[in-house]
Amino acid sequence: MELTLKPLKCKTMPLTNEKLKELYLAEHNCVLEQEYTGGYDFQMECMTTADDYEVYFARHTGEDVAIDTHIYYYANDLIEVLKEKIQECDKVYCGEDLYLELDPEWHEWCEDEDLIEYDDETEEYVIADKEE
Repeated sequence: MELTLKPLKCKTMPLTNEKLKELYLAEHNCVLEQEYTGGYDFQMECMTTADDYEVYFARHTGEDVAIDTHIYYYANDLIEVLKEKIQECDKVYCGEDLYLELDPEWHEWCEDEDLIEYDDETEEYVIADKEE
């Protein structure tokens, strides 16, 4: 009796948003946290003013808050700030409410930096092979 081995088809794991986030942060050697633990290079979060308006601040740790450079009225203005600070800093804090509002485009960010690529064979995005 002759035994024939069939090649195994490896099923690739889908690149979830969480996996893409991990990939992007690892590429930039950055930790991004939504629960405050301290020791941050940069922090951003939502604050409520005395008259119940929400504003957002983004600053390097230790800097005095300056209204003209650190306070934002619209959260969507902070998405590029978050991306830039992930690329520059080792540890970034982004308050959970603000993070959910920003909803970073991890897939797009990874694709822009060639961290992922489309595999025609599996018809899925996969982590790019940087050794080529």
